Amino acid sequence: MKRHTFLPRLAAIAALLLAAASFTSCEDDESTLGIDLVDPATLYAPKYDTLYPDHAWSQIEDSLLTSTIYAYSIVGNLVDPIFGRTSAELFAQVALPEDVITLDFSGLQIDSVVMSLVKHQLHPDTAATYRMHFEVKQLAEAVESDRRYYSTDELPVQEDKVLYDGTVSVGYTDSVVRLHLDTEVAKQMLTQADSASAFIATAKGLRVRIADDSGNGMMSIDFSSTATCITIYYHYTIEDEVRTGSYDFLMGAGTAFFTHFKHDYSGTVLAAADSVDGSNRLYLEPLGGHCIHLNFDRDLRTFHEEHPLAVIHHAELRLPLASESSSLVPDKLIIMEKAGMDSLVPIDDMIDMYTLNGFDGTYHADLGYYRLRVTQHLQGLLRQGNDKGMIMLIDKRRHTTSHAIVNGTADKATSPKIVFVYTESNL
Repeated sequence: MKRHTFLPRLAAIAALLLAAASFTSCEDDESTLGIDLVDPATLYAPKYDTLYPDHAWSQIEDSLLTSTIYAYSIVGNLVDPIFGRTSAELFAQVALPEDVITLDFSGLQIDSVVMSLVKHQLHPDTAATYRMHFEVKQLAEAVESDRRYYSTDELPVQEDKVLYDGTVSVGYTDSVVRLHLDTEVAKQMLTQADSASAFIATAKGLRVRIADDSGNGMMSIDFSSTATCITIYYHYTIEDEVRTGSYDFLMGAGTAFFTHFKHDYSGTVLAAADSVDGSNRLYLEPLGGHCIHLNFDRDLRTFHEEHPLAVIHHAELRLPLASESSSLVPDKLIIMEKAGMDSLVPIDDMIDMYTLNGFDGTYHADLGYYRLRVTQHLQGLLRQGNDKGMIMLIDKRRHTTSHAIVNGTADKATSPKIVFVYTESNL
């Protein structure tokens, strides 16, 4: 299910595809549409065709990994008339620097304890200012460094160990949000350990959330930055001279964390079940929400029977947005396929998507649809002779709030489709 190459002029063929006004269905006879656009000096005459999905649906992504290997987390709440209510909570480990073995604050007077969260972005309006009611509590169980956490996972908290409960204003120009923690609770949590591993087990970690009374608004946090941390400020006296200092605990780079997402679809079209038929509309949602499943098996088999030696030069999946879709659409989409029962892998074309210029996975407002390159994938499906389905996901869906509504399959004129250029091999 991999790749095939052909003769020169691939770039010219790709340009021809973009210029073509429409394509024939694989159920129709081949057409001469677009022949006048072909350079008569070309070494071969390209043909154009289209595949339409025979089955499509939206389904909740219930196994979204959100722990440590990713650079960002997100906290907050959003309410949307189509996608319902979404909340995001952060569960974070607090650790000692790698070169610290023991911890001793005896003889020091702790003045304050500050949690610093490096802001990555505000959502949904990146330029707005939000009033956010942060709540920080100590966990009752430690965040484990070697465990894989998913979006549905969460850990219990110690309800009486409240380190912060207050409202701060966060705007576009703010790079770091600083929360002044309860000094006494923080001292109990952070100053008891005789080793780095014992410290993690004793401190356990923190849950950071934004309370419901904050209204709509989320903030993504940069966990790749060492400036995301907890700092103890202290002073001490030597020979009647007061000296001050500070000590940083890791909470960003080098620590474990994960994000928990909760969705409430009550009163929406998505409330009935975990999956929704795609005849009318298809839904793309981040933060462990809905992804799109497409299957082109019927048209693919028909085309394969009629053109068993077809060579695919260029193919793209087009996803037209519905009229009611928000203008704040995701920056990029990706395509995955199943690899066994419980895992997804990128299709071949997606592996190179971040090094390719142009349209791969991006939305084109002038055309009204997303375009995703599927050339290698389609060639592989033709070799295989069937389509087991592909899955559309929002890139960076662990820390973005942008969503999209895609036209369903009922009307071919506005349906998702694969348009492609091919020739017949003489082999």
